[in-house]
Amino acid sequence: MAWIEQTKKGSRKSGGPQYYLQGLSENVSAVLSVRRRFPIRLWTPYGIIDTGLEAVSKKVGSVGHDRIQIARNGAKQIAFQVAHWHKLKSSDIERIDFGDTLDDDAFVMTPSRIIFFGRKAPKKIVQDSHPLTLTRHHKSPILTQEFRTRMKALSYCSSWVSGQFSEIVKQHEQALKNVDERDLLRTSGALHRLGIDLGVYRTAGIDYPNATFSMGEYPAYKCPVEIEERSSGFLAAHHKSHRKMRAVVLYMDHDEPGALSGYIDVIELKAVELLLRELT
Repeated sequence: MAWIEQTKKGSRKSGGPQYYLQGLSENVSAVLSVRRRFPIRLWTPYGIIDTGLEAVSKKVGSVGHDRIQIARNGAKQIAFQVAHWHKLKSSDIERIDFGDTLDDDAFVMTPSRIIFFGRKAPKKIVQDSHPLTLTRHHKSPILTQEFRTRMKALSYCSSWVSGQFSEIVKQHEQALKNVDERDLLRTSGALHRLGIDLGVYRTAGIDYPNATFSMGEYPAYKCPVEIEERSSGFLAAHHKSHRKMRAVVLYMDHDEPGALSGYIDVIELKAVELLLRELT
């Protein structure tokens, strides 16, 4: 297990806290040594984000340690970002244990335990590999809990929210011809009530590049959303670049397991409808 631990604990006048990368896996250490620098991606409760930081090899400069540096103006230190997404105080964090992996073009940090200054108990973090996926075979804990909480709070209109999904699912099961995928957008109002704001539909590129997920106590998370009648539609050639993104695909039927890969999450409206029926 890799970890980072804050240096310069006594004084922050000379550039602020620094974070050395320690205990890296053999493969990651070897590749970083050759590549010298990698942008850092961080797993949050919602999934991956680009941090604006970079992992830098000890072969760069005179520091003598593999380390984390700011690569983009305005980027926050790694402890601040971890604290932000997990609703913690960054000043309390002494050490972060994490899984270290590499994707095609980034160093990926997956926090597993946070150790604090003093005697405060460590915080363990269990990451879901597909945190925004809701199908009949994979129920995202963060989505499930949020839907449960919101449906209870929306007691006066919870039946309307559930009914929006039930009616559209029923209509699509009639196997009507020439149904456009945009018909699924009739659920956008109900999705907004559940914490998913799709934003403005675009006719070029990905359908909803500015969609936002707001779950429980966590900060809002921006993640592009694509809509398809079936998940197999996302394997079409024109989605090749989208499949390399961090995105969520919203569809009626999950008929292609291969659509759930990489940083892609999927939300099946039939699964949402089943879950809401259980909650009302």
